[in-house]
This record gives sequence, structure tokens and C-alpha cells, in this order.
Amino acid sequence: MNAPAPVYILIRPDGTAQWGQRIGPAEKELGPHGIGRGFLTDSSRLRIAMSDCALLLPEEYAPNPYAAAVLAGVAGMPASMAPETRGPVILFGWDPMNEWDSTRPFTADERDAISAALAAAECVAETAS
Repeated sequence: MNAPAPVYILIRPDGTAQWGQRIGPAEKELGPHGIGRGFLTDSSRLRIAMSDCALLLPEEYAPNPYAAAVLAGVAGMPASMAPETRGPVILFGWDPMNEWDSTRPFTADERDAISAALAAAECVAETAS
């Protein structure tokens, strides 16, 4: 039996990444200052989540060059064009019709693109238990 497709990838500042199906536990890693969300690109069905205050509180949120590189790779831009990221960052499949948590499983193409970007950024990925 195949495991369900992941709906998110959590990328930590130490380069570890975690695939998972339920985004709630991953959101707890973003910190106590609220969650900011945005689209990966203007036309993307992928969204990004990170602490709402990560960029304002650099003493509490470590730089996350791994997430920046992965997001740039998935978006198809050079890593040098990636926005600054701090603290843990979540990339997730977005479904506006999902009233529970707005997530959807990644498509096979999205998983492949994310996996390639994780490898290029030298992230170590695992699956959430």
C-alpha cells in the first residue's frame, strides 16, 4: 500500500527537511510570533509559511539559506534572487477549497521539483512520523 502524498515540506535552518501530511504540527515549529503566508510565485498553487516576525527578530530566528535555495529552485529562479528567509520555513500545496487547513497533496511534478531543489541545496530530508 502506498503512503499518502505529502502536503508540505518543512525546511529548518540547519538544512534538515521534513515531508508530512498534517501541517498543524509543522506550523508549531515556526515559533510563537504568528504565521505569515504567501504564494511562491504569482501563478503558483504552492504557498510558503514562516514566522510572521522572523525578519523583524533576527536574534531569535536564524538565517535559513537552505529554504531560500529550495524556494528559488522550485520557483525556477537563481538562488541569488531568493528572498531572505529566517527560521523554519514551510512550503505546501495550497487548496482554497479545503476549509480545514488549506492544504492539498503535492503533485508528482511538484514533489520531483522540490526533491531536486532539496538535493541541490544539500538538505537532508525525512518523513514526519
